[in-house]
Amino acid sequence: MLVNCKVSKIESVNKNIYKVKVTPDHPIVFKAGQYIFIKIEDNKKQPFSIANCPTDIGSIELHIGSSDESSAFNIIEFFLNVFEKKINFEIDAPHGDAWLREDSSNPLLLIAGGTGLSYINSILKNCLNRKLMQPIYLYWGVKNRDYLYADEELKALSQKYNNLHYVPVVLEDCENMWLGKRGTVLNAVMEDFTDLTLFDIYVCGPFMMAKAAKEQLISEKKARSEQMFADAFAYL
Repeated sequence: MLVNCKVSKIESVNKNIYKVKVTPDHPIVFKAGQYIFIKIEDNKKQPFSIANCPTDIGSIELHIGSSDESSAFNIIEFFLNVFEKKINFEIDAPHGDAWLREDSSNPLLLIAGGTGLSYINSILKNCLNRKLMQPIYLYWGVKNRDYLYADEELKALSQKYNNLHYVPVVLEDCENMWLGKRGTVLNAVMEDFTDLTLFDIYVCGPFMMAKAAKEQLISEKKARSEQMFADAFAYL
């Protein structure tokens, strides 16, 4: 469904990462974990995960940017331009089949890489909003700690909700000041779990990360493919 929208707010949260609030002309009904399409340049549609809870139907939150500044430059420039000039644009929404299975009572493993947290954030907020009681494990991997743009919020949520376990993972630590887990987010998950048979697993990040997660968690940690969800899996 095509919906006319405007950008109502842009917040710089860290380095070249922004939270963009898009306000549609009329409410969009979506499921936690779905995404939208926007034409950025050359008339090509690009997907963006919806970061907010589905109960917030009056707006769409997007997390824009990456640790590779050059790859995100055109996208950030597009949103800054339409915001500053108050230009309306169309989004195509909602899309995606990797949405939260709300009828499942299985423990949840949420794996995010970089701004893939946007997809995971929508799922997490919906779980907390619905007061789900099963254990929720959220692993978030970033290049270095400067990119943990939602770290304080996630720490606060894990303190508020006893069933939420949040684990940030940093790949690089030049100053040797990081006291948490280091390496890739997938390696952290592999270290911490032995049997994922009962888990529903949601993954979002670079394509190769999602591919490796599916292969390794199934072959080495007994994860079940029918209980693993990621938009990238449609292309594997």
